[in-house]
Amino acid sequence: MITISHAHAYPPPCPPGERLRIAQELVRPCLSSGRNLLAVALAAVGFGTLATVGCDRPEASRIEVFPRHFELRPGETIRYTPLRQSDGEKLQFLEAYGFETGNPLVLQLKDPRGLFRAVAPGTTELVVNGPETQQRYDIEVRGPALPPFEAVPYSEVDALTGKEVLFVGHANRDGFDHTAVAKAGIDRLVAEFKARGSPVVYWVSEEYPDWYTEDRQPDLAIVSEGQEHEILVDVDRVVFTGGDYMVCTLRNAQMALHGVISAGIRDDVHFIFPPEAIWTHDIWGPGAPRPYPAPAALLSSLWAEAGSDLRRYETVVVPFLDRLFTEYPVLDYPPDVPSPELGVLIDGWNVEVAVGDTMRRTYRRADSAKTVLFEFRAS
Repeated sequence: MITISHAHAYPPPCPPGERLRIAQELVRPCLSSGRNLLAVALAAVGFGTLATVGCDRPEASRIEVFPRHFELRPGETIRYTPLRQSDGEKLQFLEAYGFETGNPLVLQLKDPRGLFRAVAPGTTELVVNGPETQQRYDIEVRGPALPPFEAVPYSEVDALTGKEVLFVGHANRDGFDHTAVAKAGIDRLVAEFKARGSPVVYWVSEEYPDWYTEDRQPDLAIVSEGQEHEILVDVDRVVFTGGDYMVCTLRNAQMALHGVISAGIRDDVHFIFPPEAIWTHDIWGPGAPRPYPAPAALLSSLWAEAGSDLRRYETVVVPFLDRLFTEYPVLDYPPDVPSPELGVLIDGWNVEVAVGDTMRRTYRRADSAKTVLFEFRAS
């Protein structure tokens, strides 16, 4: 079992407008370099938003809405994001738009910028209005009601302690993983953890709330738009799933590692990353980047493309660890984090890496018995 310690006072979360402002600052380099679309994609996913495909602005011909998830269950809450389809076949975010619902008794509009809640069985239309055109989508609400789960702000939780815990981050269909590529892997691990009585923690977004796991009864659900937190994770084995691998999952690992090393209560830390249950924006594999709305990629697909454990270590693991230790916090979010820098705090610790079932590498060596083990293997 796991022990959860709660705090009593907490600051308000970063407002959506501030997250958007930070993302827009990082998008500007797109004007001068096509390859800087990588920065755009990373900036967007780090704040639960979505990346653009290009920076030119051709005339719009129609509006496309994502996710393409139009069969809802009563109680399901989802944010739709409109992109415009240009004559040049590039999709771009629609900046001036508003949504409507054909029947609020079936589909309730909670925010004209695209947040809806399915209320009762029936059919209706979702309407999105742009400056040049209007697009309508059929919505069907059916099936058993989707049970809600209560979530608390991360600042209300002081500590997690125990033998093992499963973290599930950003398993939301209205975020980057709009086709739910990580769902099967996450669902399997959630079932396994619950079968042996080990706790499951969901890291959820209020801005993008369409959670896609089959299980709706976590031991704890924490609201954190970018998986940022200051929770002491005093747990023997922490298994990270969900995504994005190089942004929010990485940020969660940064925060957890910083907290436990700063507390000075452990000489060993063990983080596990199962590739079949982690999604990443599809810009890391070979070939041209495929930004949103291309489906996210499973980390296991990049694993397979690498071919060998050595190549996996060099091309998938080392970039992750480099970023984890040198970019704290990743994308400078949140703006206020505990000091010192993680790259300084890790001094005096060995960093070991296990890849697959047989390969072991030393990423960082220290004259000490203190060790962080990062394990990348199927669970």
